[in-house]
Formats: sequence, C-alpha cells, structure tokens
Amino acid sequence: MKEVELLYKLDEQSLTIIRQKLRASFVAKIREIDTYFYPPNRDFLATDDGRENLRVRENENKKELTYKKVVYNHGIYSHSIENNLDIADAAIASEILKSLGFRIHMVLNKEREVFQEGNFHITIDNVKDLGYFIEIEWVGQDGDEDKIKQFCMAKAAELGLTAIQDKGYLRLLEEKNKQQ
Repeated sequence: MKEVELLYKLDEQSLTIIRQKLRASFVAKIREIDTYFYPPNRDFLATDDGRENLRVRENENKKELTYKKVVYNHGIYSHSIENNLDIADAAIASEILKSLGFRIHMVLNKEREVFQEGNFHITIDNVKDLGYFIEIEWVGQDGDEDKIKQFCMAKAAELGLTAIQDKGYLRLLEEKNKQQ
C-alpha cells in the first residue's frame, strides 16, 4: 500500500487549538508500542533516496508486522510503501525475528489520538522522549503523490500548521539518542 502522510511538531498552544477543531471527528485513544528490527546482513539507515523499516506494532486493537520503504526525492520525503501483516502475538513474532538474527534497533512508545475527517486519517501522537506531533494522511485511491500531498497540506493549513517535520519518529529518536 502506498501512503502519503505529513507530520508536524506541536507545541502546547497549537495542540489545544487543534484538539478543539478536531473534537467532532474523534475516533479513539490508544497506546502503541513499535519495536523496530534491523536485519543481520543489511543496513536500513536513511540514504538520499530512502530508508527501510521492519516493525512489530502492538496496540489494544491489533498486532502487526510491517515492512515500510520510505521514499525520498532529492532527500525530501515523497511517500511510503507499506506492507502490513496481522499477527496473533507480538512477543512471539519478535522472538522469531531475534532467532533469525534480527536485532532490536529501537522501541517507540506513543499515546495516539485518532481522528477521521472525510478522506483524512489524522492522529495526534504523544511520543515518549519526543513530545507531541500531528500526522495527516489522505486515505483514498492510489494516485499522484504530489496531488495527494497538496490535499494534506491544505488540511494542515486549515488546522494552522505550516512547518512540515521532514523526519519521522524513528529518525528523530535516533538523532536524539546520538546527542546523548
């Protein structure tokens, strides 16, 4: 599945305003634990044209294994190609990966507020050690990434957001850990 999503960092003031604007489209609040794995024989780190992730995600509603290829266009996020597989037990899936030589790269813990407005899937995430973010994703037919990105940017502008966060949670956490 191809997805286009935009990410924005939120301060306390914008967080309050956006929650107020989105309150009618609130769906759920969940806690997610994402465990990222690196293979023994390949480097998933970011390059100018993309990066790869292998993740086990667990929340109250589902457990899944995800392979994600994040595609960059001249070093700038373009879109992601994501393949998800529902799993019955996240702990067993993690143990299988470790048995095959995969190592845990990082664990990301977040509280997620989910909103649905028309074709927009919007989440407000409180990511442990990083803070609050909002993710705006267009849910619809595959199409022109630039056009879909424009839809997402228009929705962001409607919410008062302007500065796109060009790195995902994993990269932000990696950078933060390097600085410590």
